[in-house]
Amino acid sequence: MSLEKLKMILSVPDKIYGAGDISKWKEAEKELGSKFPSDYKEFISTYGTGGVCGFLWIYSPFSSNENLNFFMGAKEDNNAYFTSKQKFPDDFPRSLFPEEGGLLPWGVTDNGDVLNWITSDTPEKWSILVYDGRSGDAYEYKNSLTEFLYDVLSENITCHLFPDDLLDIEFEYIVGKED
Repeated sequence: MSLEKLKMILSVPDKIYGAGDISKWKEAEKELGSKFPSDYKEFISTYGTGGVCGFLWIYSPFSSNENLNFFMGAKEDNNAYFTSKQKFPDDFPRSLFPEEGGLLPWGVTDNGDVLNWITSDTPEKWSILVYDGRSGDAYEYKNSLTEFLYDVLSENITCHLFPDDLLDIEFEYIVGKED
């Protein structure tokens, strides 16, 4: 249901890259050691690899672009968080996936904010944490990925880390062309 609502305000591109298929999703989930939330799989299968409003960049397990590849991006983001946590443990209280309640990055913004899932044993119940790597500020949303995107784009929620003029940009999915 969330993806259908999102498609009403975020155009599906004519050509998509990095969408994957059933066998590739099985391989990606084996590599992750967990299932992905179904709405994320539907989002990537519908929109492919790229960014929303030219600001929110969503990782895909199937992207050959190292900046948009789920496994490369999540590893880099988690390494940065882990390093900060070692230096300032009180400012970085969260654990990392695969620990229960651990963070698992699914995207990044042009400002360097990291878009994470807060994981649990049930991927369909994973919620969202937007983390500002510069200040350590974090904002938690009890939404799925597609619900979060819909709510941000329809102004049902405000993320104080996102620019005020985010919605002035067309609701267009900017495709991250593959090599």
